[in-house]
Amino acid sequence: MVRIFLISLVLLILQVKGGVLFAPTHTAADRPYRQHQNVKEQHDHDEHKGGQGKKEDEGNEATGQVTAWLLVSANLTVVFSILTKGATRFLSLAPAKKTSLKAFNQFQKKYLMRFHYILNPLALCAALFHFLLSSCRSSPLPEWGLILLMMTVGLGLVLKFKVAPGWMRRMVYRLHTTPATFSVTMLLLVVGHLIAE
Repeated sequence: MVRIFLISLVLLILQVKGGVLFAPTHTAADRPYRQHQNVKEQHDHDEHKGGQGKKEDEGNEATGQVTAWLLVSANLTVVFSILTKGATRFLSLAPAKKTSLKAFNQFQKKYLMRFHYILNPLALCAALFHFLLSSCRSSPLPEWGLILLMMTVGLGLVLKFKVAPGWMRRMVYRLHTTPATFSVTMLLLVVGHLIAE
């Protein structure tokens, strides 16, 4: 299911960026004409923008930076956990090294998880504020990333405060803690912002 979603996401990105990826090639003889066309299009665009007062893609950089740093700080423990679990599962390490990696994972979770609980809701608030102060017409991916971020933080709050009934908690836990959810959210946010730039 995750593979199908990721393949669909890649196809969507290629479709959005299709004009860039599959742009027609031009010869050297076309260059002066293209330069004249580019200058004319830029002039027309500036007049159109000034006349109607419409905004281009604009991102509020300060709120974006705050959101990014909050997300990185909040989820450092998740990245450490994914890396150590992956290393113990997929690398052929000596049993002593596996044990020390597991001990490190428990240690970092004990001291960093409290920041995960506090900083992720703050990051979501900053992301919503960033969304309200920015406009992006190039790609819907940042909005999808924001929706997934809201869902992930919401599920985390449900787990933390034990709001869900017992029979539902296991499913909520699996949805919240699967690496696929984290990876797809980060992919949507990063790729969406790269397209918007």
